[in-house]
Amino acid sequence: MTAPGKTFRLTIAAFLVARSLIAINGASEVDQAIGLSFEKDIAPILEAKCLGCHNPNQQEGDFSMATLEAIQTADEEYVIPGNAEESMLYWITLPLDDGEAPEMPEEGDALTEEETKALAAWIDAGAEWPGGLVLKEASKADESWWSYQPLSKPKHASLDAYIESTLKTNGLTLNPEADRRTLIRRVSLDLTGLPPTPEEVEAFVTNPDPQAYKNLVERLLASPRYGERWAQHWLDVIRWAETVGFETNFLRSNAWPYRDWVIAAFNDDKPYDQFIFEQIAGDTVGEDAALGFLVAGPANLPGQIGRDEAAMRNARQDELDEVLRTVGQGVLGITVGCARCHDHKFDPIEQSDYYSMQAIFAGLKYGDRRKRGSENDDWSARVPAAKTKRDVAKTELESLRSEHQLRKPLDTIHTETFAPIEARSIRMRIAATEFGSAASLYEFEVWSSSDNESDRFNVALASNGSQVSASSYALMNQSRHFDNLVDGTVDKRQAYPWIANETGPAWLRIEFTDATIIDQVIWHQGRSSRDLPAEYVIEVLPTDSEEWREVSHTRDRLPRTSDTRKVEDIDLPSIGLDAKKSIVEKIRALRSAERELARLSAGPQVYAASFAAEPEATYMLRRGDSMQRQDEVVPAIPAVLGQLEISDGAAEEERRLALAHHLTQPEHPLTARVIVNRVWQHHFGTGLIETSSDFGYMGSAPSHPELLDWLAGRFVADGWSLKKLHRLILASKTFVQSSIPRKEALEIDADSRLLWRYPPRRIEAETLRDSILSASGKLHFEMGGPGFDFFNQRGGLTDYVPKETFEEEGWRRMIYAHKIRMVSVDIFGAFDCPDAGQMKPKRPRSITPVQSLGLLNSPFVNRQAGFFAERLQREMGDDRGAQIDRAFAIAFSREASPAERERLSVLVDDHGLEQVCRVIFNSSEFAFLQ
Repeated sequence: MTAPGKTFRLTIAAFLVARSLIAINGASEVDQAIGLSFEKDIAPILEAKCLGCHNPNQQEGDFSMATLEAIQTADEEYVIPGNAEESMLYWITLPLDDGEAPEMPEEGDALTEEETKALAAWIDAGAEWPGGLVLKEASKADESWWSYQPLSKPKHASLDAYIESTLKTNGLTLNPEADRRTLIRRVSLDLTGLPPTPEEVEAFVTNPDPQAYKNLVERLLASPRYGERWAQHWLDVIRWAETVGFETNFLRSNAWPYRDWVIAAFNDDKPYDQFIFEQIAGDTVGEDAALGFLVAGPANLPGQIGRDEAAMRNARQDELDEVLRTVGQGVLGITVGCARCHDHKFDPIEQSDYYSMQAIFAGLKYGDRRKRGSENDDWSARVPAAKTKRDVAKTELESLRSEHQLRKPLDTIHTETFAPIEARSIRMRIAATEFGSAASLYEFEVWSSSDNESDRFNVALASNGSQVSASSYALMNQSRHFDNLVDGTVDKRQAYPWIANETGPAWLRIEFTDATIIDQVIWHQGRSSRDLPAEYVIEVLPTDSEEWREVSHTRDRLPRTSDTRKVEDIDLPSIGLDAKKSIVEKIRALRSAERELARLSAGPQVYAASFAAEPEATYMLRRGDSMQRQDEVVPAIPAVLGQLEISDGAAEEERRLALAHHLTQPEHPLTARVIVNRVWQHHFGTGLIETSSDFGYMGSAPSHPELLDWLAGRFVADGWSLKKLHRLILASKTFVQSSIPRKEALEIDADSRLLWRYPPRRIEAETLRDSILSASGKLHFEMGGPGFDFFNQRGGLTDYVPKETFEEEGWRRMIYAHKIRMVSVDIFGAFDCPDAGQMKPKRPRSITPVQSLGLLNSPFVNRQAGFFAERLQREMGDDRGAQIDRAFAIAFSREASPAERERLSVLVDDHGLEQVCRVIFNSSEFAFLQ
C-alpha cells in the first residue's frame, strides 16, 4: 500500500476532511457490530486491500497487518479498540474530498462504502481478533484453480472429436488433408528437424499402401535424428548451456554429457515419468548424467563474486533459486520462484512453500561429478597400469635428480628453511611463474627462530605490526591492497590472494615492527599453479648491514611436473644443456603419466548435481534477504499440491526421492498436463495453453481444456510414452490437414487457434541451419561428445568473435554446438535462437530485416550455396533444367514450375548456379513449415 519505509502521514487538512466525513456518517451508521464476523467480514477486507504491502515479509510502512499485535506495535495509532473515529486504519481509507481517492490503499480499488462501515463497526466494537489467527494475502487463484484439479472425465473418444466439436461451436470445419509432398516435408521437419530427401518424397508420394503415412511416422520416430530434434525443445525449457552465465560466464567443460543423455532418452522413448525421476534422483539408479537437469541454469557459485558472508549466502540462494525454477516451471508449469521474497501474488504458493521446497535440495552442489557406467568401468580397470607407468616415470626422474644433486621441486604450500639471521625486513623477488602468468600468493609467512617450538611466531602477520608492500596488485584486490599476504587467512573460500597486476617480474616486501631472528618462510600458492612462482630469490635486510642478503633461491631446483617453461628458461646452472634436456623429458613423461592416472582415477565426469550427506538447514528469509533468517523449515512441496511422503529429519537422498515419486504419480494434476501441452506446442506451433511453463493465474487459459485432459490421461495410460503421444497426434485429421487459408475462417479465427487449418510457421534456427547443410550435402551426422565452436573462445564474459566459416566438425547438427550463455549465435541467433539466459519454453517467431540480410550475406550460407551448386552439378551434369528441378526437390520437396524454371535458368546464365542456390536458401518456402 505504501512505498518502502513510508509511514502513513496525512496533511492537517486531509485529516480534518476525513474527520468531518466521519462526523457526517454518524456513529449510528458506523456502529454495526451486531452479527459482524471477523473471519467473514473483516479478514477478507484486510487480506485483499492491505496485506499486499503490509505482510510479515514485506512490511511497507515498517509494519505488518497480519496480526492485531503487529498493527498495534507500529508507531502510529492505527487501531484504537472502541474508537474508529481516532483509528488511522479507518479514516485513512475514506475519500479526502468530493470524488478524490483515499490515501489508502495506494494500489488497487478503494474500499467500498460497505467495507469502510464494516471496518468502523469492528473497531468500535472493540477490534476483537481471534487468538492465533494470522492473515495471509489472498492470491488471485486458490486451490480450486483448474490446473490443480484432477483430470476431467473424457467426453469424446478421439482427438479429432474434441477439435471438431469446438470448430462446430464456432461455425468452422477442418481443412482437407494436405497433399503427400507437403505432408512428408511437414512431418519430417516436425519430427527430425530435417527435410526429406527427394528419393524419400517420391517413394512416399507413389506408395499405394494405405499404411504408407503410418510407416513414414514410424521410420522417423526410429531415426536418431528424432532425439536430436526433440532434445533441443527440452534444453530450451531448462535454459541449458555450457557456461555459468552472470558476471563470469565461466566454462562448464563437462556439461555436454547431459545433452547427450537427453538425446538418448528421447531416442529410446524413455517413459516420461522415468525421465523426470532420473533428473531428480538419477544418482540412486546409476544415471548420473541426468542430474545435469538440476544445475542446467545460470549460477554464480559462492566465492566467485565475493567471499564475505553476505555475498556467499546470496550466491547460495541464487543457485538454489535456479534449481526451484527449473523444477517448478520445467516439470510442474508453476512459477514457484515468484514466492522467494513474499507470498505469490497470483497463485496459491506461500513464501513458506518456496523455502520448504528449497529444503529438498539443501544438500545440492553444482560442479563435476563422476559418471558411472561402462566407460567408467573401463577407466577403472586401466588404473593399475597407469599407476605403474607413473611410478616408473617418478623413479627415473628422482634418479636423475639425485645424480645431478638438484633440490626437490616446489610445493603449493612451500617451506624454505635457512640459517637463523636477525633481520628488519624480508623480500621475495619473482622472476617468472610456471605458466608465465602474473604472480599470485595467498599468504607469506615468516617464522621466528627458536629451539622451543611453542615460542615461534609468524613475524609477518599484520596483527604483529608488520607492513607489506609489493610491485603491484590486481584490480580485484584494491580494497585490500597488499594486506592479503599477511592477514593470516589461507582459506580460499574466505579471502582473495595477492595478485600482481601484470605478467613478468614482481616483488613483495615485509617490514617487521622489531628486528627478529628468523629462519623460515612459508608461502601459499595463489589462484592456481599457473601463477606459482617458479623462479625467485628471497632476501633479508639484516640488522648489521644495509645490504640485502640472499637466504633462499630456486636455482638448481627440479621443476615441478606442471612447469611448462622452455628448456632454456629453466634455471639449472650446475648442469649442462644435454642433462637439462634429459631432465625436462623425464618431467614431461611424468606429467603425462600423472595426468592420465588422475583422469582415469577420477573417472568420466559430467557437470551435474552432487549432494552433501548432511544437508544444511533451510530458513525462511525475510523479504528473501539471505542475511535475515527467520524460522527453520522442513522439506515439503507447495501445500496446494499435497504432501510428500517423507519422515521428519529425512536424509538428503530421501528428500529427492520423495519429490521424484510425487512428481511421477499417475494422478498428479500437473506433470502429464504440462508435458502433453509442450508436445502439442511443437507439433502445432502453439500449445493448448500458450504459456507452456505457467499454468497459473497469469498464464493463458487453455484453448481446448477437455482435450488437454484427455491427452494427459491417455499419455499416462500409455505408459508415459512420448512416441505413442506423437503417433496419436500425427495420425489425427487435425495434423494432416492442409494449411491453406480460407477467408471466412480467417475472419473468425485469424490465428488458427481453433485449428481449422494446420498453422504454418517459420522453422527454428537449428532446423534452418541443419537444412542448409542437408541441402548442400555437407551435414555431418556425428553424434555426441564435446560440441563444435561458434566462437573463438568457450567461456568468459566478453570478447567473443564469431566464426564465419566451418569445416567438417562445424557441419554437425546445431544441437552439438558448444552452448555459451548470454551470447547470441551469429546469423542464426537472429532467428530467435535463445541464448540460455532465461527459460524459453516457447520461442518467439520474429520476422526482421536482420534475418534476410544475415542469410543473404553470410559467408557460411554462401559457402554452402557453393557446395549445393557443386552437388547439383555432380548429380545432374550440365542440364540446367534438371539442376533446377533437383534443387527444388532437395529444398522444397517439389518440382519447379515452368515459370520458376525459366526465371532461374536466366539467373544461372547471368550469375551462375551458385546464385540460384543462394536464392533458394533465402526463400520463405525454404524457411517455413506448411
